[in-house]
Amino acid sequence: MEKIKRIHSDCDKRIIEIVRDSDGSYLLHEFARKYDSEEEATYEIRVLSNLGGRYGDFESAVEEAKRVLGVSEVKKSKSKG
Repeated sequence: MEKIKRIHSDCDKRIIEIVRDSDGSYLLHEFARKYDSEEEATYEIRVLSNLGGRYGDFESAVEEAKRVLGVSEVKKSKSKG
């Protein structure tokens, strides 16, 4: 499997990695970022979530990852007023 892209949630605590399988399909792997106060270090832990499914094209995999993480295409800025 080849890692293609990582998409982070807005809070940066959840990550979905898009990987290409040997058959050319795309899979989503979910990770959680955790802080260990005793070690004073941040770790990424693989989440065995039920994201399931294979995606035939890269764009579909990216859209699903964004939907799962709740990431919007365009982030709205605060209006001045």
